Amino acid sequence: MKKKILSLLTVFGIYTLLLILLFFPLVFQSSTLVAPDSLIPHASTLALDKLQGETGSYPLWQPWLFSGMPTVEAFSYISGLYFPNMVFNLFHTDGIVLQLLHLAFAGLGVYLFLRQYGLTTPAAPFGGALFMLNPYMTAMLVHGHGSQLMTAAYMPWMLWAVMRLMKRGGLADAGVLALIAGFQLQRSHVQIAWYSWMLALLLAAVLLVFCRDSLQRESSHNGFPYGRILLLIAALVCGVTMSASIYLPASEYAPYSVRGMAAAGGASSWEYATLWSMHPLELLTFLAPGFFGFGGVTYWGFMPFTDFPNYAGIVVLLLAVAGAYRRRKEPMIWFFSAGALLALLLSFGRFFSPVFDLFYHFAPLFSRFRVPSMALIMLYLIIASLAAIGVNDLLQRSTERLLKPIRIGALFMAVFLLLLLAFQSPIESFFRSLFPDPSVESFDLSFMINKVRWEHLKGSLLIALFTLLLFTGVLWLGIKGKLSHKMTGLLFFLLALLDLLWIDIQIIYPSDSSLRSPVFAESRMVAQAFQPDDITRYLAAQKGEFRIYPAGPLFTENKFALSGIESVGGYHPAKLKIYEEFLAKTENLSSINVLRMLNVGYIVTPVTLSHPALEPVKTGTLQLAGGPVPVTIYRLQATLPRVRFAERVTGVRDSDELFLRLLDDAAPQGEAFVDGSLWSGTRTFAAATVLSMQRGSESMRLKVSVPGDAFLVVSEIYYPLRWKVTVDGKPAEMVRVNGLLRGVKVPAGSREVLFYYDRSLFETARRISFAAFFVALLMVAGGVFIGRLRQKGGETPI
Repeated sequence: MKKKILSLLTVFGIYTLLLILLFFPLVFQSSTLVAPDSLIPHASTLALDKLQGETGSYPLWQPWLFSGMPTVEAFSYISGLYFPNMVFNLFHTDGIVLQLLHLAFAGLGVYLFLRQYGLTTPAAPFGGALFMLNPYMTAMLVHGHGSQLMTAAYMPWMLWAVMRLMKRGGLADAGVLALIAGFQLQRSHVQIAWYSWMLALLLAAVLLVFCRDSLQRESSHNGFPYGRILLLIAALVCGVTMSASIYLPASEYAPYSVRGMAAAGGASSWEYATLWSMHPLELLTFLAPGFFGFGGVTYWGFMPFTDFPNYAGIVVLLLAVAGAYRRRKEPMIWFFSAGALLALLLSFGRFFSPVFDLFYHFAPLFSRFRVPSMALIMLYLIIASLAAIGVNDLLQRSTERLLKPIRIGALFMAVFLLLLLAFQSPIESFFRSLFPDPSVESFDLSFMINKVRWEHLKGSLLIALFTLLLFTGVLWLGIKGKLSHKMTGLLFFLLALLDLLWIDIQIIYPSDSSLRSPVFAESRMVAQAFQPDDITRYLAAQKGEFRIYPAGPLFTENKFALSGIESVGGYHPAKLKIYEEFLAKTENLSSINVLRMLNVGYIVTPVTLSHPALEPVKTGTLQLAGGPVPVTIYRLQATLPRVRFAERVTGVRDSDELFLRLLDDAAPQGEAFVDGSLWSGTRTFAAATVLSMQRGSESMRLKVSVPGDAFLVVSEIYYPLRWKVTVDGKPAEMVRVNGLLRGVKVPAGSREVLFYYDRSLFETARRISFAAFFVALLMVAGGVFIGRLRQKGGETPI
């Protein structure tokens, strides 16, 4: 046991050292990532951390973005629900360090999976390193997709745990699988987790169908296959239950979310789901990574955009093919082949729709995913595993039969290289004719982009050919006995490693000539974006309840949350559906009446505005991650208060009539509009007074004086699933006002009206998650205890 633990720590240490060297500026220098997907959500996270510290409860509603939206239900601010973070937080682990540890953890998972499969010690660590250093994993980290990376890290562990359970059939093995499945789901990237579970279940099916006899011989306990099938189901159910605190609330939010809207069915949702489909022609990037550019403005493939090439390494690919061929009769190779084919067909999306459509219409949750090319993560894992098998077998078996193919291949590559060098000009002209026009106005910039595209393509071809020639040379020398098996394996590893690192380094450290932005910046420079500046200090000092409208490019900025400034804009991929529809109908709130309705008190803009209702009150510099931005603050005159009583409430037939009235800036202020099914025409209500208001992030308590039946309108987002209202402690009916806001009828008298966020489902789900976690731990402990008892009794341990 000590030897196994030492080997695990050694492998993990080597992986960690490789990552430290690759990401040296992040670990030891004062550098940080500047990808928008890293920085924009960070401001919200800091604000929610502060809110949790002030209230002592886990925040479920953030009032600063889009006039208010959920947190956990929209898959934001969920790090605290990831149980391993309870340990990491004790050591104040930096977010980047945490991601690097998960990346090394991913490599370790592949190592254990391949050792479980039966590979030798030199080959298994090789496979782990290949998966860990795959450019897709690198791109996840540098472009701010931390949850995606950490969820993917559990994919090989899922395969290891399933194989271990199917081979051993022990209760402790089921508990380990439950913990791994639960932790992966708690990282909350549903699409990656879905692919992991699909591969894991495919592996279980292959083992049950094709390896039944061998597995039966390996175990004397838990009747096979029924006992292990029951344990597998129990483990997966326990894993799902561990993530209840995230997925129970999120599942109810889905119909209210913009992503739920996209998954609701129909042609438009299918188009949305298949936007990032990989065209089969882009498989050429597996051979020459620069074939369709290298991301950013140089990319000229079939997706809307991408930041990196789909490359797994030419040496890795050759070794994978060799591994698959040498063991083609083994059931595990059938599993790898089926998984690789399925990953490819799913990644094609709209370009090969029969398989994708089958999953889209019939597989649970699949219609909510929007990046078919993400299925390639399965392919990268399989290629890394097969490459390790290839190295393992090339070092252990006779390979003289490869001499003839090597000669032919080397001759072909040499001829191809000579043709490329001899006919470079016509080849360049041909490919330049294929390049689409870049979406830039400058002719010089367009010419430069196409030049860079050609340089990427030519460089990729030359390096790929050179790498292949080196590979064939090493293989030839190994077969001829000029190199020892150990030296041949070491050179294979170095070639494959350098092949991947060549792309990784371009992703992490883009050159000036690549036309791609740097991914690092000095931490002190970025930190200024999260500090108060003269603009945020001015806004935070203003009295009363109000929101701001960040105009133009500032609309997606989340920084204002850090100062407690509520905004009608912001950035989040899963905002409320009714808000998305409202933005679309109002052309991003481009109406003075709409802004007043939303209690907008100030407009922050980098350009000069001219309108009689706008008064310039402050000019200054807004410090953002991209640098300082000169802005002007305008006060919006006659904006409506956060809480008011509407004396005229009109029922409207449909949304067309509603927005015709709302967008009429000449119409009188203060009238409220409700669904015409409640009443037709206009009803008049009494004028009433708000005596006091106590407001928190998840509640609003009002004391009002009402001379007659009145209609209260609160400029807060209508979200009836969680926001409830009571009048004098009795539940009341919440009414949707102006298509977006909350309203409630209040009877005459002195009343107390309470709007509150219903936390009951989240709190129940959280208790369920902890209970499932302890059940999984009990399964592990119980399995170990029973195993030791059987060992003492002379039985085979489970």
